[in-house]
Amino acid sequence: MTSHALCRCICGSSRLNEQLERAGEVVAHGPRKPEPAPETDVISYNYPIQGRLSYSLLADQPLRGAPIREGDLWHLSTEERVDPVHVSLHINGFRFYLDGAEMAISLSPFTLVRNCKFQSTYPMLNVADFKIFKVSLFAQGACYYFGVRGENEREAEELRSRWVLDISRAMRLVTQTLFPPFQISCRPLDVVPSTHSRLMAGYLVHFDDCFTASVLYCELHVQTQQDHTKIILYENESCRQKLAEIYVTDRSICCEKIGINCSCFSVEDHQFSARSLGERKLWLRAISNLKVKLQNSAPVPSQTETCQYREAVQEHAKQHAVHEGHAKTDALLQRTFIRPLGSPSEACHGTLGALPVPPVPPLAEDFDRPGQADGQGGPGVLGPLPAIRSPSAHTEETHPLRRSSSLSEPLRKLSHVWLRPTRPRSKSFMVPRPVPKPTGG
Repeated sequence: MTSHALCRCICGSSRLNEQLERAGEVVAHGPRKPEPAPETDVISYNYPIQGRLSYSLLADQPLRGAPIREGDLWHLSTEERVDPVHVSLHINGFRFYLDGAEMAISLSPFTLVRNCKFQSTYPMLNVADFKIFKVSLFAQGACYYFGVRGENEREAEELRSRWVLDISRAMRLVTQTLFPPFQISCRPLDVVPSTHSRLMAGYLVHFDDCFTASVLYCELHVQTQQDHTKIILYENESCRQKLAEIYVTDRSICCEKIGINCSCFSVEDHQFSARSLGERKLWLRAISNLKVKLQNSAPVPSQTETCQYREAVQEHAKQHAVHEGHAKTDALLQRTFIRPLGSPSEACHGTLGALPVPPVPPLAEDFDRPGQADGQGGPGVLGPLPAIRSPSAHTEETHPLRRSSSLSEPLRKLSHVWLRPTRPRSKSFMVPRPVPKPTGG
């Protein structure tokens, strides 16, 4: 049975602001942050980030510290099985035991949690008493459903809300620890010509493939042509190394992921995660405004108009407190090291304790069947990822930078860089375990 028969998501209610405050996204009290120093026209290259920040997305990374929350929930694997489980939530993931096997799942920026409702009933269990939520690791194609029961409906609702908010806080913390300190910039770098048409720029987590995500410096441009604009992805804020360009047209698909405290959004076939919900809103609003101009065949803006657009973006960022303080902890995901340019394009993981062998990604045709992620695997040091096809020695000459747009082919192989497109959207995830049918009367 497909996943849409399993649950119907009910996120995005008007109570989201209240939930965000409780989750710590909106800080009502505390010392006032100092005003950022004004940007200068000439910017030196003394940047704290050198090269490219990349992290592993594998869901079997070690969980950190003691549990921040524990409790008894119900795990729903299929519509024919509900198991009581004891769940421990850590700052970077959660753990539970099912049929004697430990299931330890680490979170990533491309994870979301949201409330669900069941559409059907069990023959021997009244699921109307359950309040359901799901944790979706959509980057890996895995989803976990949990149910909460209380003495009455109100108590169950409150208990589910606490679990959902605590899990979403852990997701936000994991995401924020990956970012270097930075602020949204609207001023181009005079010494880098490719930035002269910049509208806004800042770091975003980019989904490279089901194993790796990179924190890239993304730059949205005003339209320099009447039919498109573009987003340029750089290694870091020095803007020295251009990795990719994404064309944005009036027909480009830009949307957000719906989840509690989720800061993920997509532009065409590229998945991004912002540092905060405010920054995601700013990016989507700026892209939407540019698409409106393209839809109306607006002329290429003059230098004066471009400056006015930048001031509007900067003012919006300041008024809505887009900037958040840098998380004062080390990254909660394992660092992945990308080989320097000129070497074979292969990513290998740094050793950070003994980890199981990474699971094989599910096939696309299996996505319509719900189930649980594979948490098994013997211990051992995590080896290198599967090798990516290396470009030929003359790749730079014969394969110039490839671009992605809604009117052309998706981004595939870039000069010196491999950014894999996302898999097709799915409603369900992993292949379920065989579940025995109930016997007897």
